[in-house]
Amino acid sequence: MPDGFEAASADDYRRFAEPKTAAMKLSIPSLGIESAVTELSILDLGDSREYETPDNIIGHIPETADPGELGNGWFFGHLESPLRGEGSVFRRLPEIPMLLRHFAEIGEGALYVLLESATGIYLYEVVATNVMHASDLRLYDTDGVYITLVTCVPRLDYSHRLLVTAKLVGVST
Repeated sequence: MPDGFEAASADDYRRFAEPKTAAMKLSIPSLGIESAVTELSILDLGDSREYETPDNIIGHIPETADPGELGNGWFFGHLESPLRGEGSVFRRLPEIPMLLRHFAEIGEGALYVLLESATGIYLYEVVATNVMHASDLRLYDTDGVYITLVTCVPRLDYSHRLLVTAKLVGVST
């Protein structure tokens, strides 16, 4: 557990998530990722609806869990967007599967994601990654306190999505 954090688990979520507050910043210190977070709006496309695309920041799906809250919070960011210029906040996210394999091989180490809100800093430990075709992506909830980070892969194709799942392990208030 990093200095300044007290241990937390899914059983503690009520204590840490009240009052419910949105994420303001997300960081992954070991990858140098740090970005503001905004709540995404739904766009009406006439015959369909979709969430807006985050522009140079990380976007949170508002109907999903907030920091420290029971459930799964979903956060989206660009790997890169050379044509539209919407940023590359998750450009290093594809390094996470390799880092997790390395930690498993040496039997030590953890990869942390920090979510800051008005009520504190929530520490999540990365526990899994998954790659799926974009058309197969569906938001899902969990029984614990989790977040899922999503970006497009591979570079210059963007047909798939990388999902990085992390569980709440600590909090600093």
